[in-house]
Amino acid sequence: MSSSTKIINLPIVLVVALLCTASLVLFFNNHRAVASVAIADTVGDDTTGDVYSEQDYFNQMADEFEAVLPDDKVVLARLIDSVNHCVLYYETGYSPSCYSYDLESLTTSVVFGGENGFYSDTKLLMPGAVQQWRRVGDWVVFVTSNRAPETDITNAVIIFSLNVYSHEILFIDRGSEALFSDSATLTVNKSTLLYRQWFTGEDVYTTTTDTYKLQF
Repeated sequence: MSSSTKIINLPIVLVVALLCTASLVLFFNNHRAVASVAIADTVGDDTTGDVYSEQDYFNQMADEFEAVLPDDKVVLARLIDSVNHCVLYYETGYSPSCYSYDLESLTTSVVFGGENGFYSDTKLLMPGAVQQWRRVGDWVVFVTSNRAPETDITNAVIIFSLNVYSHEILFIDRGSEALFSDSATLTVNKSTLLYRQWFTGEDVYTTTTDTYKLQF
C-alpha cells in the first residue's frame, strides 16, 4: 500500500483567498453601480414622470371607452388632469340626458336629463333633441328643442350652459330659433305674436334678434 502526503502552504492559500475575496467585492460593487444607473435612467424626473404616466394611462382608457360608445352618444369633453379623470357625453334623441363616466371608479353618473326635465335655479327646463352645442372655456352651451307643455313658436328652443367641472347649469334664453354665428357668438331669434288673420286663422308674428357674446 502506498501513501502520499500533501503539503499545504498556508501563506500562499491565505494570499489566494484574499485575492479572490477582493475580486468578488469589486465584481458585486461594479454590478450594483450599473444596476443603480439603469434604475435611475428609467425613473426620470419625479416631479413630472408620475403625472405624465397617469395622464397617459387615463387617456388610453378614455380612448377605449369612447371607441365603444354607441352611435347615439356624443362626447362633449374629456377631462384628464391631476384631479379629474372622466369623459362627459350626451345622448341624442327626443329627451336626451348627459352623463359623466369616471375613468378611475368606472362608474357613470347622470349630469342632467330625463323625461321630467331639471331645474336651473327656479326655472324648469325640459330640453328635447340637441340642435347645436359649443364648448366655451369650462362651459358647454346647448341649443335644444323645448319639450315643455306650453311650447309654441315663441319658445320653440331653449339655450342653457353646463359647467363641465362643477356640473352647474345656467339658463340663458328661449326663442323661436337659435344658432352659433361663430365659436363664441350666439344669435337668438325672438318671435312676438302681432295678430291672428281673420279669414285664414294664421298667426302673424314679428321677429327680433338677440346676440350673445359667450364669455364665461
